[in-house]
Amino acid sequence: MKKTYKILIILILTTSTLSAQSGSYPGSFARLGFGARGLSMGNAMVSNIFTDVSGNYNPALACFQEQGIVDVGYTFMSLDRKLNFLGFAKKFMIPGQKSSGAGITLGWINSGVGNIDGRDNDSRELGILSTFENQFDLATSFLLSDQVAIGIGFKLYYAKLYDKVTTNSIAFDLGTIYKATDELAFGLSIRDISAKYKWETSVIYGSLGTTTINKFPTLWDFGASYKLPKNSGSVSLQFEYQVNPIIEDKINGLSSKRDNTVIVKIGGEYFLNEHLLIRAGIDRINLKSKDFMGNLKPGLGIKFGKSFTKDIILALEYSFQFEPYTKSPIQNIGVNFKFK
Repeated sequence: MKKTYKILIILILTTSTLSAQSGSYPGSFARLGFGARGLSMGNAMVSNIFTDVSGNYNPALACFQEQGIVDVGYTFMSLDRKLNFLGFAKKFMIPGQKSSGAGITLGWINSGVGNIDGRDNDSRELGILSTFENQFDLATSFLLSDQVAIGIGFKLYYAKLYDKVTTNSIAFDLGTIYKATDELAFGLSIRDISAKYKWETSVIYGSLGTTTINKFPTLWDFGASYKLPKNSGSVSLQFEYQVNPIIEDKINGLSSKRDNTVIVKIGGEYFLNEHLLIRAGIDRINLKSKDFMGNLKPGLGIKFGKSFTKDIILALEYSFQFEPYTKSPIQNIGVNFKFK
C-alpha cells in the first residue's frame, strides 16, 4: 500500500508538539513481542522456563535452555510494515560446577515501513522513502543455585527516520527467575532502562535544526508459569507495569506525562503429540481502559517439530494475532532448530 506524506509532515515527527507526542512512545516495535511463540501466547514469557525460551523477555531465561536454539521469524503486517526476528539462546555449564551454569542470549528485532511516497511542500516527487528500527540484544545469565537465576542484558537500538536523520541508543535489562518447584516458576524483569532516541535535524536544516529526545517507557514484568501434568505443556500469567516517561516540549516550555499502566497477559501451550504443539494467549488486558475490547490482542499458534538426528530438532511455527483498530492480523512464520 503506497501512502503519500509531504516532507514537512515527516520532519514534524522530529519536532512534534506536546499534544502529538502524548499519544504513544518510541520503541513500540520492540514491545510487540518476539517470535511466533511469544506472539501466540500473549507475550506472557517472563517466567516460562518449561519449553524453549527467549532472553528478549527476561535475560535470566537462557540458564534454563538446555539445548541450544536458533529462532528465525518473518511477520506479515498491514500498511507496508515489517517485523522480523533472529534469536539464539543456550545454557552452558561452568567448569568445575555440576549443577550450576550460565546462559547466553543473542537477539535481533528489525522493524520498518516502506513504500512511502516522498514529496516536498509543492507536491513534487522525491522518490520512495522508508524508515527502520533495529534492536540488537546480548544477555548473559547465571544460575546461583538450582532454583535461582539472574541475568543482565545489553541492547543497542539503531533507527532511521528520514534520509540522514538516524539515531542510536544503549539500554539495559535486568531479570531473575525463581524455580519454586519442578512445575512452578516465577520471573521478574526490568526492561529498556535508559533507552531513548535522540533526533538531530541539523543535517537537513543546518543552524535551524533542532534536537529532540524521545525516552522509552521502562517495563517492569512479573509473572508465574506452571508446567502441566505429564509435561504436556505450560500456562503463564504475567503483569506488566509500564513506567511512562515525562514528555517535554522545550520550545513551548511544557511537559506532560501519561499515567503509568498495568497490563495483564496470559498464555498457554499444549502438546497434542510429540510433534505437534498448539498455543493461545491474550495480550494487553488493561482493566482501566475505557475501550477494553479494542485494546485486546488475542493470539493463536501452532508448532510442528521433528528430530532429524539424535542431536538436532527442526521446527516450523506459525502465529496469528489480532491487532487493535485494524481488520488485518499480525501473522508470523518462524523456523527454529535445537542442537546439543
